[in-house]
Amino acid sequence: MRPVRLLVVVMVVAWAAALWAQAATRETPSTPQERKRAIELTRKLERDPLGEQATQDRQWLTQWIIEIPDLTVPVCDEVLRPVLVGEMGQYRYAKELLAQQMAGGMAYIIQHPQPAEADQQDDLAINRAGLTSALNAYESLVRTNARGAKWGPLEKLAEQRKGGTLEDYIRQATMRCMTGDTITAGLRGATPRIMPAVARGCR
Repeated sequence: MRPVRLLVVVMVVAWAAALWAQAATRETPSTPQERKRAIELTRKLERDPLGEQATQDRQWLTQWIIEIPDLTVPVCDEVLRPVLVGEMGQYRYAKELLAQQMAGGMAYIIQHPQPAEADQQDDLAINRAGLTSALNAYESLVRTNARGAKWGPLEKLAEQRKGGTLEDYIRQATMRCMTGDTITAGLRGATPRIMPAVARGCR
């Protein structure tokens, strides 16, 4: 594994761990108002990922997903992580897009309730929603001409989406996650489960 790939993995794990450490213990389930806000913020961040309130909105949304005890979103690291690193370094907005992937998956779960058992959830649909949300945010970044916004591998995914050929990529990534460990957020005690995914990513 190249050092730059290790760097992005470590960055994501450290960020998730820091958020988890900040999350207060919560026994009550998510409220309808919170779920509505989560969907609204997800769409807002797709449209304006670097807006004036984007950092605060993203932090609230990510911490809420980690903290709530009643909803769990499986975040397959094979869907987006591999395209965020390259020979020259890592994508400038990798953290924002990884958070967007998780938010997009959670928005789907809120709008399409899933079985309580993780192995009965529609991982393909959740991963599709997560990647779609991340690509929406990416395309918004590019439209704003933000510094370092364009990224070759993400451009390729965006083109595949326009051409209607992205489904095979999502299906293959989902299968890789279903046969190994995935990063899972939204479940109390989730952070330790990130570590097997890191170990797998380092091989």
